[in-house]
Amino acid sequence: MNKDEYIGKLTKLLRKLPKEEREDIISDYEEHFAIGMDKGRSEEEISKALGNPKTLAKQIKAEYMVKRAEDKQSAGSMFEAVLSAAGLGIFNLIFVAVPALILIAVLLTLFVLGGAMVFGGIYITLASFLQPLLPHYNFNIIVEGGVLSVLGGMLGGIVLTILGVGLLAGMVYVTRWLYGLAIRYLKMNLEIIKGRR
Repeated sequence: MNKDEYIGKLTKLLRKLPKEEREDIISDYEEHFAIGMDKGRSEEEISKALGNPKTLAKQIKAEYMVKRAEDKQSAGSMFEAVLSAAGLGIFNLIFVAVPALILIAVLLTLFVLGGAMVFGGIYITLASFLQPLLPHYNFNIIVEGGVLSVLGGMLGGIVLTILGVGLLAGMVYVTRWLYGLAIRYLKMNLEIIKGRR
Protein backbone atom coordinates (compact mmCIF):
# COMPACT_ATOMS: atom_id res chain seq x y z
CA MET A 1 0.00 0.00 0.00
CA ASN A 2 1.44 3.37 -0.98
CA LYS A 3 1.46 6.54 1.13
CA ASP A 4 -1.74 8.05 -0.31
CA GLU A 5 -3.72 4.83 0.14
CA TYR A 6 -2.45 4.39 3.69
CA ILE A 7 -3.10 8.00 4.73
CA GLY A 8 -6.50 7.93 3.00
CA LYS A 9 -7.58 4.79 4.88
CA LEU A 10 -6.28 6.11 8.19
CA THR A 11 -8.06 9.44 7.67
CA LYS A 12 -11.33 7.67 6.89
CA LEU A 13 -11.03 5.41 9.94
CA LEU A 14 -10.32 8.39 12.23
CA ARG A 15 -13.21 10.53 10.95
CA LYS A 16 -15.01 10.40 14.34
CA LEU A 17 -12.14 12.12 16.12
CA PRO A 18 -12.19 15.93 16.39
CA LYS A 19 -10.80 17.64 13.29
CA GLU A 20 -7.74 19.17 15.00
CA GLU A 21 -6.80 15.88 16.66
CA ARG A 22 -7.25 13.98 13.40
CA GLU A 23 -5.15 16.49 11.43
CA ASP A 24 -2.31 16.27 14.00
CA ILE A 25 -2.31 12.48 13.83
CA ILE A 26 -2.37 12.40 10.02
CA SER A 27 0.44 14.97 9.94
CA ASP A 28 2.53 12.71 12.20
CA TYR A 29 2.04 9.72 9.89
CA GLU A 30 2.82 11.78 6.80
CA GLU A 31 6.04 12.73 8.59
CA HIS A 32 6.76 9.01 9.20
CA PHE A 33 6.53 8.47 5.45
CA ALA A 34 8.75 11.49 4.69
CA ILE A 35 11.45 10.40 7.15
CA GLY A 36 11.34 6.80 5.89
CA MET A 37 11.59 7.88 2.26
CA ASP A 38 14.54 10.15 3.13
CA LYS A 39 16.25 7.05 4.50
CA GLY A 40 15.68 5.24 1.22
CA ARG A 41 12.73 3.08 2.18
CA SER A 42 9.81 2.58 -0.19
CA GLU A 43 6.24 3.69 0.63
CA GLU A 44 5.17 0.03 0.75
CA GLU A 45 7.91 -0.81 3.28
CA ILE A 46 6.93 2.12 5.46
CA SER A 47 3.22 1.29 5.36
CA LYS A 48 3.99 -2.34 6.21
CA ALA A 49 6.18 -1.21 9.14
CA LEU A 50 3.43 1.09 10.44
CA GLY A 51 0.96 -1.80 10.46
CA ASN A 52 -2.61 -2.26 9.36
CA PRO A 53 -4.40 1.14 9.26
CA LYS A 54 -7.53 -0.43 10.80
CA THR A 55 -5.61 -1.77 13.82
CA LEU A 56 -3.68 1.48 14.13
CA ALA A 57 -6.90 3.52 14.02
CA LYS A 58 -8.44 1.42 16.81
CA GLN A 59 -5.37 1.99 18.95
CA ILE A 60 -5.33 5.73 18.23
CA LYS A 61 -9.04 6.00 19.09
CA ALA A 62 -8.50 4.07 22.33
CA GLU A 63 -5.60 6.36 23.31
CA TYR A 64 -7.71 9.42 22.50
CA MET A 65 -10.67 8.13 24.54
CA VAL A 66 -8.45 7.34 27.54
CA LYS A 67 -6.90 10.81 27.37
CA ARG A 68 -10.38 12.34 27.11
CA ALA A 69 -11.58 10.29 30.10
CA GLU A 70 -8.58 11.54 32.06
CA ASP A 71 -9.19 15.19 31.12
CA LYS A 72 -13.00 15.19 31.28
CA GLN A 73 -13.90 12.93 34.17
CA SER A 74 -17.37 11.49 33.70
CA ALA A 75 -19.04 8.11 33.59
CA GLY A 76 -19.72 8.55 29.86
CA SER A 77 -16.12 9.30 28.91
CA MET A 78 -14.87 6.37 31.03
CA PHE A 79 -17.43 4.08 29.37
CA GLU A 80 -16.19 5.17 25.91
CA ALA A 81 -12.56 4.63 26.95
CA VAL A 82 -13.31 1.13 28.24
CA LEU A 83 -15.25 0.25 25.07
CA SER A 84 -12.43 1.55 22.85
CA ALA A 85 -9.82 -0.42 24.77
CA ALA A 86 -12.02 -3.54 24.78
CA GLY A 87 -12.31 -3.26 20.99
CA LEU A 88 -8.57 -3.83 20.57
CA GLY A 89 -8.86 -7.59 20.98
CA ILE A 90 -10.12 -10.57 22.93
CA PHE A 91 -7.49 -10.02 25.64
CA ASN A 92 -8.83 -6.55 26.30
CA LEU A 93 -12.41 -7.72 26.17
CA ILE A 94 -11.65 -10.15 28.99
CA PHE A 95 -9.21 -8.06 31.03
CA VAL A 96 -10.76 -4.60 30.55
CA ALA A 97 -14.48 -4.83 29.83
CA VAL A 98 -15.41 -7.67 32.20
CA PRO A 99 -13.67 -6.20 35.29
CA ALA A 100 -15.12 -2.78 34.43
CA LEU A 101 -18.66 -4.17 34.27
CA ILE A 102 -18.24 -6.02 37.58
CA LEU A 103 -16.81 -2.91 39.25
CA ILE A 104 -19.64 -0.72 37.93
CA ALA A 105 -22.23 -3.20 39.22
CA VAL A 106 -20.64 -3.22 42.70
CA LEU A 107 -20.39 0.59 42.81
CA LEU A 108 -24.00 1.06 41.70
CA THR A 109 -25.19 -1.46 44.27
CA LEU A 110 -23.36 0.35 47.07
CA PHE A 111 -24.70 3.75 45.93
CA VAL A 112 -28.25 2.37 45.87
CA LEU A 113 -27.72 0.84 49.32
CA GLY A 114 -26.49 4.19 50.69
CA GLY A 115 -29.48 6.00 49.19
CA ALA A 116 -31.88 3.41 50.59
CA MET A 117 -30.29 3.79 54.04
CA VAL A 118 -30.70 7.58 53.92
CA PHE A 119 -34.32 7.51 52.79
CA GLY A 120 -35.16 4.57 55.07
CA GLY A 121 -33.63 6.36 58.03
CA ILE A 122 -35.59 9.54 57.27
CA TYR A 123 -38.80 7.53 56.94
CA ILE A 124 -38.23 5.68 60.22
CA THR A 125 -37.42 8.94 62.02
CA LEU A 126 -40.51 10.73 60.70
CA ALA A 127 -42.79 7.73 61.22
CA SER A 128 -41.59 7.28 64.80
CA PHE A 129 -42.21 10.96 65.47
CA LEU A 130 -45.62 11.13 63.76
CA GLN A 131 -47.07 7.78 64.93
CA PRO A 132 -48.05 9.02 68.41
CA LEU A 133 -49.33 12.32 67.01
CA LEU A 134 -51.45 10.69 64.31
CA PRO A 135 -52.62 7.37 65.79
CA HIS A 136 -55.23 6.82 63.06
CA TYR A 137 -52.56 6.50 60.34
CA ASN A 138 -50.52 3.35 60.00
CA PHE A 139 -46.88 4.16 59.24
CA ASN A 140 -45.91 0.47 59.41
CA ILE A 141 -43.74 1.26 62.44
CA ILE A 142 -44.66 -0.69 65.53
CA VAL A 143 -44.57 1.76 68.40
CA GLU A 144 -45.39 0.07 71.63
CA GLY A 145 -44.25 1.16 75.02
CA GLY A 146 -44.79 4.89 74.64
CA VAL A 147 -42.08 7.54 74.69
CA LEU A 148 -39.10 5.17 74.88
CA SER A 149 -40.22 3.32 71.78
CA VAL A 150 -40.73 6.58 69.89
CA LEU A 151 -37.29 7.87 70.94
CA GLY A 152 -35.70 4.52 70.03
CA GLY A 153 -37.32 4.61 66.58
CA MET A 154 -36.21 8.21 66.04
CA LEU A 155 -32.69 7.45 67.21
CA GLY A 156 -32.50 4.33 65.03
CA GLY A 157 -33.73 6.33 62.03
CA ILE A 158 -31.20 9.10 62.62
CA VAL A 159 -28.35 6.58 63.00
CA LEU A 160 -29.43 4.79 59.78
CA THR A 161 -29.53 8.13 57.92
CA ILE A 162 -26.07 9.10 59.18
CA LEU A 163 -24.67 5.70 58.17
CA GLY A 164 -26.25 6.07 54.71
CA VAL A 165 -24.78 9.55 54.24
CA GLY A 166 -21.39 8.22 55.39
CA LEU A 167 -21.60 5.33 52.93
CA LEU A 168 -22.51 7.69 50.06
CA ALA A 169 -19.66 10.09 50.96
CA GLY A 170 -17.23 7.17 51.17
CA MET A 171 -18.44 5.84 47.83
CA VAL A 172 -17.82 9.21 46.17
CA TYR A 173 -14.22 9.11 47.44
CA VAL A 174 -13.76 5.45 46.44
CA THR A 175 -15.26 6.09 42.99
CA ARG A 176 -12.86 8.97 42.34
CA TRP A 177 -9.93 6.82 43.44
CA LEU A 178 -11.08 3.90 41.27
CA TYR A 179 -11.54 6.27 38.30
CA GLY A 180 -7.89 7.32 38.54
CA LEU A 181 -6.84 3.70 38.95
CA ALA A 182 -8.87 2.72 35.87
CA ILE A 183 -7.19 5.46 33.80
CA ARG A 184 -3.74 4.18 34.85
CA TYR A 185 -4.78 0.60 34.06
CA LEU A 186 -6.07 1.56 30.60
CA LYS A 187 -2.86 3.48 29.85
CA MET A 188 -0.74 0.52 30.95
CA ASN A 189 -2.87 -1.78 28.82
CA LEU A 190 -2.38 0.43 25.75
CA GLU A 191 1.39 0.54 26.37
CA ILE A 192 1.46 -3.27 26.45
CA ILE A 193 -0.40 -3.38 23.13
CA LYS A 194 2.00 -0.84 21.61
CA GLY A 195 4.94 -2.97 22.76
CA ARG A 196 3.51 -6.03 21.04
CA ARG A 197 3.07 -4.18 17.73
